[in-house]
Amino acid sequence: MKSMEREKISVLVVDDIAQNLLAMSAMLGNEDIEILTASSGPKALELLLVHDVALAILDVQMPDMDGFMLAELMRGTERTRRIPIVFLTAGGHDEQRIFAGYGAGAVDFLYKPIDPCVLRGKVAVFAELHRHRRALSQRMAEQERLQRLNSLMLSALSHDIRTPLTALTLNAEILVRRSETPAAQQAGARIKSLTAMLGRQLDHLVNLARQPRDDLHPEPVWADFGALVRECIRASEARGASPAAIFFNQEGDAHCELDAGLLSEALDHLLLQAATHAEGHPLSVEIDGEARRAVTLRVRFAASLAAPAASHLFGSGFALEGISSPHVGPGLHFAERVARAHGGSLIGHSKNGEGTLFELMLPRSTEAR
Repeated sequence: MKSMEREKISVLVVDDIAQNLLAMSAMLGNEDIEILTASSGPKALELLLVHDVALAILDVQMPDMDGFMLAELMRGTERTRRIPIVFLTAGGHDEQRIFAGYGAGAVDFLYKPIDPCVLRGKVAVFAELHRHRRALSQRMAEQERLQRLNSLMLSALSHDIRTPLTALTLNAEILVRRSETPAAQQAGARIKSLTAMLGRQLDHLVNLARQPRDDLHPEPVWADFGALVRECIRASEARGASPAAIFFNQEGDAHCELDAGLLSEALDHLLLQAATHAEGHPLSVEIDGEARRAVTLRVRFAASLAAPAASHLFGSGFALEGISSPHVGPGLHFAERVARAHGGSLIGHSKNGEGTLFELMLPRSTEAR
């Protein structure tokens, strides 16, 4: 890319002597750098209100408002507090003044007469840093815009998918209840099971597509998730933490990348919540390792939750227009954070006649996320 095609960067120079401002403009200005000049602190603040400045070069000795006072005012305002400041002074090497300059937020302290090559080099470095920061900010804004657009598209898509799923479920229920042949009843039951599975997969998809960054930092290694689950069940039973009987079943290979320490805590929490709300019903813990890119853990029990418990575990409300929120509530917040930190998802629901389900999905590997 040619120099003239690069975005111009603004540098502010503040000095109460007009000749110094002219000299600095001639020394530093070029096709990439725009020099803004101010003869006093108040005029500099006015320029800072309307310009995005990469660097401020401030003369220390100015009447009324000196460079230190101007720097303190800049540091006290959100818009200007991160602007790098270089102080210029014609005075001697006074250590107390140097400490005061760095205490006011300076990144450098230069003495007159100034070496033009040194100053131009410093200005070029700060201009390039500012250019990178601006580009990064633009990319982040574009990502946020795309994420909002993605959420709107997911909302419409989820609604369009859930509508036929609901109709299929209702028709399958009619088939189960009103059909007189066992084959038709079995077909209706299979349709109900498949539509329920598709609904859960849709919840995972919505959850993964809009999840924020998490502050947990797992260190995953390739390990057997099934063995980890079995160990957590044994530990829970040994501690007497689970008053309900636990039945475990695994289908397929459960190896994936995981942080055993974090996931053990999440599983302990998940089993404790399930046992607490199962009302004495046995827990069914199932691992589905049949999929190529993900491993799924399901914890079920026959009891349905009362409204306060359901809100505590699964949350309430609508995160996006048209789709029920698959996010969990505060009771499962830590377990969900661990799942999301692994690139996975945790959802759940409770319904009269169907009982309660927690479903945790983990990707096989980093590439599968």
